[in-house]
Amino acid sequence: MTGKEVVLKTINREKTSRLPVVIFSGGAWTFNNKGFTLQEILGKAELAAGIIAGTNEHLESDIIWAGSGFNNLPVRALGGKIKFRAKGTMDVQEPLFDKAADVDRINLDRLKQDEEIRSIYETAALLEQSIGRHTLVGGCGWGPFTLAAQFYGVEKIMQGIYKDKPAVHAVLEFAAEASFQYYAPFLESGAQILSVAEPTASGDLISRNHFEEFTLPYLKKFMKRLKGAGAINLLHICGDITNRLDLIPESGADVLSVDYKVDLGRVRETLGTKMAFAGNVNPVDVLVDATPEEVAAAARQCIEKAGQDSYYILMPGCDLSPGVPLKNLQAMIATGKNWPVAS
Repeated sequence: MTGKEVVLKTINREKTSRLPVVIFSGGAWTFNNKGFTLQEILGKAELAAGIIAGTNEHLESDIIWAGSGFNNLPVRALGGKIKFRAKGTMDVQEPLFDKAADVDRINLDRLKQDEEIRSIYETAALLEQSIGRHTLVGGCGWGPFTLAAQFYGVEKIMQGIYKDKPAVHAVLEFAAEASFQYYAPFLESGAQILSVAEPTASGDLISRNHFEEFTLPYLKKFMKRLKGAGAINLLHICGDITNRLDLIPESGADVLSVDYKVDLGRVRETLGTKMAFAGNVNPVDVLVDATPEEVAAAARQCIEKAGQDSYYILMPGCDLSPGVPLKNLQAMIATGKNWPVAS
């Protein structure tokens, strides 16, 4: 059974011959390790695909991700400003607009016309052609709530959910459409799974009530559209989302990826066999700072908490830091793949 088959069967809630193991995102980590910044690799689809595929020969992750690290490109493509880091991902330097009414002047066709964004889709297509038979190819981006915060400014979104709800909803409608327009070409390029990241919807930032009012409705419509286009949806929310785990199946996600702050035992208790879930090896304290033996021990603990009767994918709890040693990732992956699976 190929890694791709193992992941797909797990997501479909079928028994598999082994545990699926995945490196989550990891774009900056992958390119930084080969001496490239994200800015330097952008627009070089063949080089990017070659590095991702070559790196995975040493890792054997069951999913590889095209577009990881480039989530803020839609901001720049539509008129905002971003700043590239020497290492790691990019930041928004200047939001797309100051007033919610400004959404009416933005032409979303610019997303499809942007050459650097198109190069990411080309990377996905090249990966599907080269290793897609045995490895699942995925695409990455922001979900509607987080993209809205990048477009409008996180502080304005946070103030708006208390003081100007109509403005926030207007921005969210626009962001949901922009997010769909950004993701859909990944599917046309051959990617099958989409990583929808919603860090701004974390329990560390917004309440459960605000999640229900401002995040969940847009996620439901957005993921329904993606699923209609043929996508498998993986939802990742950073931070502690324990108090909203029961709401996640409503989102339409096929897989929930949780941060290290969420206890996998609680995830198992809450979700049961309703959907697959993934996580949550600590991406810094364990994957960066620990020894391979300690990584293996942490991975075993995650697997035990997730339980044999669940549909679980062993994965880091968030995107990879550029400082993660290769040997630590190899230790995590080997631990998962060698774990005995109940028949």
